[in-house]
Amino acid sequence: MDDLLTLTLTEAAAAVRSGRTTSRALVEACLARIEATDGLIGSFASLQVDAAQQAAREFDAGEPIGPLHGVPIALKDLFYTAGVATEANCRSLRGFVPDRDASVVSRLKAAGAVIVGKTNTHELALGVSCPASRNPWDPDRMTGGSSGGSAAGLASRQFFGALGTDTGGSVRIPSNYCGTTAIKTTRGAVPRDGVHLISWTYDTVGPMARTAADCRLLLDVVAGFSPADPFSSKARFAQPVAHQELTLGVPDESFFDGFRTDPEVRAVMEEAIDVIGSIVADVRTARLPNFAEHFDLGATVVFAEAAALLEELHSTQGELLGDEVRSFLEGGAALPGTAFAAAQAGRTGFERSYLDVFEEQGVDIVIAPVNPNQPLPHGCSDIDGVPLIPATAQFTFPVNGAGVPAVALPGGFAADGLPIGFQLIGPPLSDHILAALGEAFQAETDHHDAVPDLAR
Repeated sequence: MDDLLTLTLTEAAAAVRSGRTTSRALVEACLARIEATDGLIGSFASLQVDAAQQAAREFDAGEPIGPLHGVPIALKDLFYTAGVATEANCRSLRGFVPDRDASVVSRLKAAGAVIVGKTNTHELALGVSCPASRNPWDPDRMTGGSSGGSAAGLASRQFFGALGTDTGGSVRIPSNYCGTTAIKTTRGAVPRDGVHLISWTYDTVGPMARTAADCRLLLDVVAGFSPADPFSSKARFAQPVAHQELTLGVPDESFFDGFRTDPEVRAVMEEAIDVIGSIVADVRTARLPNFAEHFDLGATVVFAEAAALLEELHSTQGELLGDEVRSFLEGGAALPGTAFAAAQAGRTGFERSYLDVFEEQGVDIVIAPVNPNQPLPHGCSDIDGVPLIPATAQFTFPVNGAGVPAVALPGGFAADGLPIGFQLIGPPLSDHILAALGEAFQAETDHHDAVPDLAR
């Protein structure tokens, strides 16, 4: 593997700015790595080789234009890119070529990013798997989803950063399964115009990378108000505080009610508590709302909103949709308005109870697993008869219901060598605080530096 690919995004950007390397060298290293590994991993839905090489030449010929100057970045194939197909792994969208960039894509380009391609996703992001991609640590295991192509490519060192979306865990679950880092952002903090959405109130756009520092850099580029997204917020992120002023909350056992949590997942979280406990001021037990308190109302909201958002696609090209997606949309369309209204009211109450954890229990950040399970076999659709969404999103979906941010971090490895991570959850607009604590954790550990063996 080219030594350039061992650089983090932050290091690669600094190397280009200082003249220690060039954008063209980074792009060619990434393209060579993609050619060598993507036949096994399947990260990409499409590559923009000529455009990436041309952009690199132009960046090398001029002065640095932003913090990502000349660095190769990938996009989940939900983000509009002018003149480049954005198909969301959906036959109904084959050949859809936007005439504009999503706001976040425009911001990446303005910051100097080189877009190398579009990564694979579950069809329309309506799931927690990514059938077209395989886990680089073991291709017989799934990447998780729906941003699975982005996480697999990052773990494989095919690019330096990516954007994904998260409705119920879709940047955190694949990052957890693939050993990378991601931020599920505060609701409204990052604009979503020009993004294929499935939920107005649950969908978020988030950065994905190898490290928390890289994710924070990407977040600073893409966050901020956009008038093109009516749900976009003008509120600013809270500024990081000294770690010695923070109190870490550890969920009590009621939080784990539901699906059995793998003992190795619990062990990794306990090890992370030990490390973070040495960084922060205090660690104490916290009572969090659990999955059962949220799932039915959250599923009702997302099903109904997806049916509304995708009504035209379903009505005009429904025969081209996969069975899983069609069933999802038909179920949402059949929900009565009273059920949706009641679920929205319940979700608002759930959000309040989540905020009370930070406002009334004396904790600043909460630690939790990302998944109750380890990476599942590629292609599986259930766990002991339980569909994948409830079986794998036990600890992630409620965070979206509450609208709060979370950072997923690599925390170690299972006995079989596959990565296991955890998440740190904070109150609204604490994205930078979470990322900074993630950086402090990664300064004390090296799980994020591990590279899967792809010499197969």
